[in-house]
Amino acid sequence: MRPLLGSKSPAVSTGSPRCPMKVGVIYNSFSHKTMSPEECEMQSTGLAVGKHLRLLGHAVQFFDMDSPASIGELCSSGIDVAFDVCERVNDDPRGEAYAAALLEYLGIPHTRTTSWLILLGVDKARVKAILSFHEIPTPNYQIFRSERETLRSDMSFPLFVKSATSENSIGIDEHSLVHNENQLTRQINQVLGELRSPALVEQYIDGREINVSILPGETPTVLPIAEIEFGDLPSERRYLDYSSKWLEESEQCQKTVPRCPAVLSDAEQGVIAETALKCYRVLGLDSYVRVDMRLKDRIPYVLEINQNPSIGEENCGYVRACDRYGHNYTRMIDAILRNAMRRSK
Repeated sequence: MRPLLGSKSPAVSTGSPRCPMKVGVIYNSFSHKTMSPEECEMQSTGLAVGKHLRLLGHAVQFFDMDSPASIGELCSSGIDVAFDVCERVNDDPRGEAYAAALLEYLGIPHTRTTSWLILLGVDKARVKAILSFHEIPTPNYQIFRSERETLRSDMSFPLFVKSATSENSIGIDEHSLVHNENQLTRQINQVLGELRSPALVEQYIDGREINVSILPGETPTVLPIAEIEFGDLPSERRYLDYSSKWLEESEQCQKTVPRCPAVLSDAEQGVIAETALKCYRVLGLDSYVRVDMRLKDRIPYVLEINQNPSIGEENCGYVRACDRYGHNYTRMIDAILRNAMRRSK
C-alpha cells in the first residue's frame, strides 16, 4: 500500500462501461418514520449513488432495507453486484453488518468490507484494543458498563465520553468533554440510559482534528488529508459533536470548517498516511474508509475508523478528498464499484 498525497489519479472512464451490469443499491429509505438529519443524508446518499451508476450505463435497482418486501425482492433479483450504503436495519446500527451478511449468503459481490469486519467496527472498544496491540497510537481509554465502576488511576482529566457503539456523533454534545468526577458520572449515566450502550471514556487529546480518506483498490491510496478547523470556538468546544455535523444553523456547525488538503509538513503527511494505512492493513479492510485522528506533537492519535463514511453528494469529507485527488463523484462511484468486482474475482 502506498500513500499518494494529493496526486492526480490515472484516467478512469466515466462513460458507458465496457460491461454494463445489473447493480442493486442497498440503502435505507426510512419511510416508516420522521427522519433525523443524518437519516435524510443516508436516504439521499442511496439515491445519489443510483443516479451516478445509471450515468455509468448500469441497470440500477433499489433495495430498501427498511422494507421486508424489498429485502425479499433482493433475494430473487439476480443482480450482478450490490452497491451497499445501508447503515441500519430496524434502526439498529448493527444492521449494516446484517445487510452485508445477507449479500454474502446470496453470493452477491458488494462494495462494503466483509460483514464480520463491519460488525467488529461497530464496537469501538474492540477496534481500539486491536490498534493498541499493534502499537498504533490511540487515546488511553476505559469502558464503563455501569455507573458503579471507578475510574482507573492511569486515566486523568480532561476526558471525553461517548457511546462505544453509536455512529454519526449521536450522543456527543457540549457536555461530552468532562473535567471532574461529577461531570464524568453524569455523562456515563446519559450514555448508559439514553443510548443503552456502554460508555467509552477516552483521554482527551487537545490537538488538530485530522481526517484521512482511503480509496480502495489493488493498491489502496491515501487521498489528500483533511483538517477540521474550529475557528474561534472556545477550547472546551473544539471537537466534533452532533450539532457540528448535522445542525446547520448551530454555531458549532458554522464555525467548524473543513480544509482539504490540510496544511501539513512532509513529515506530518508521511506519519499520518502511514498510520492510516497501517490501520487499514491490521483490520483487514478492503473498501472505502475514513480514519479520524488528533495530531499532537507530531503523533497521530487514532480516534475512530469509519468503515462507512458518508458519500453523499453534499459537503461530505470523503467525497471532497476524492475530488481533490481528481475523482469527481461519478468516477468515485465507479472506482468503488470496480473494487467490489476486483475482489469477487
